[in-house]
Amino acid sequence: MANKKNILIAVDGSRHSLDAAGYVAQTCNPASLKVDLVHVMPTAPETFWDLEKDAHFKEKIQPKYTEWKKNTEETAQRFLNDARNVLIEAGVTENDVGAILQDREVGIARDIVVQSARGYDAVVVGRRGLSALGDHFLGSVANKMVEVVKDTSVWVVGDNINSKRMLLAVDASGNALKAVDYVGNVAKASDVEITLFHVVRRFGFLDDPTLRDHEVEGFWEEVKRDIPRMVGLYKARLEKAGVKDSRISTQVNLHSSSRAKDILTEAREGEYGTIVMGRRGLSKVQEFLMGRVTNKVLHRAEGFAVWIVP
Repeated sequence: MANKKNILIAVDGSRHSLDAAGYVAQTCNPASLKVDLVHVMPTAPETFWDLEKDAHFKEKIQPKYTEWKKNTEETAQRFLNDARNVLIEAGVTENDVGAILQDREVGIARDIVVQSARGYDAVVVGRRGLSALGDHFLGSVANKMVEVVKDTSVWVVGDNINSKRMLLAVDASGNALKAVDYVGNVAKASDVEITLFHVVRRFGFLDDPTLRDHEVEGFWEEVKRDIPRMVGLYKARLEKAGVKDSRISTQVNLHSSSRAKDILTEAREGEYGTIVMGRRGLSKVQEFLMGRVTNKVLHRAEGFAVWIVP
C-alpha cells in the first residue's frame, strides 16, 4: 500500500506500552502502517561513575556492571520482539516493523523526542509506564513528550482500549481544521467511527433579563447559525480524504459550562476509545504549550487514547 503511515511507538518494558502497540494496530488499518518501536535503555547511576575512579571499586564492580548491562540489553530485546509480534499478529507486514534499541544519551523522554523528529506521522506513548505515579496522572515520559513534541502528533494511549469510536473535538480555529485533515488522512483506510463534536460555552448573562443586550443576542444567534456550515465543512473534508459518510456523525452542545468536562462526559457515555484535539484552539491563552481545554482533557482522560494534533 502506497503512502503508509509512519508511526513511532515508544516502549519501555511495561504492559502499558504493549497496550499502546495493540491500540495502533487496532485503530489503524494494519496494512497501511509502517512502525518503528524505540526502546531507550537506562544507564548506571551517576554515583557508579563517580566511584569508578576508585581502582579497587572498579576492579570489583566492573564485572557486575558488564553482566547487568548484558542482562538489560537481552531483556529489552525480548520486549521489543514481544511488541513487534503484537503488531505482526495484528496484520502489520513483518518488513514494516522496525526496532530501535539504544542507550540513554540525554534522558529517556528527550532521546525519544530526537527520534520522533525523523519524519513520523505520529509518536505513540503509553499513558503510564516508567512513572510510578497513579492512574490519575500522566507518566513522566508521556508528560514530557506532550510538552516538548510540537511539530508531530502525539498519541497518549491508556490501557485496554477496545472501542473504535473516535471523538473529534472541533471549533472554528485553524488548528481544528488541521486536526480534521489529519484524522481523515490517518483514518481513511480504517473502519473507525468518527463523531465531530462541537462545544460552545453559553453566554450565562443572557439568562439575566437585566443584562440582556440585543447586539450580544444577535451575535449569539449568528454563532448558532454558523455552526452547521462549519461542521458541514469538516464532514466534507473527511469524506474527501476517503472516510465513508456512514462512519461520520456530528454532535453539538450549545449550553456548555465546561468544554473539557463535556468532552470527557461524551467520551465516557458514548463509549469512545479515542479523543482527538488540536494542540490549541480559539483561545489566545496558552497553558504551557497547549490550549487550556486540550490540557485539561489530556490530564483527565484515563482509559482513553488522546491524540494531540499540532
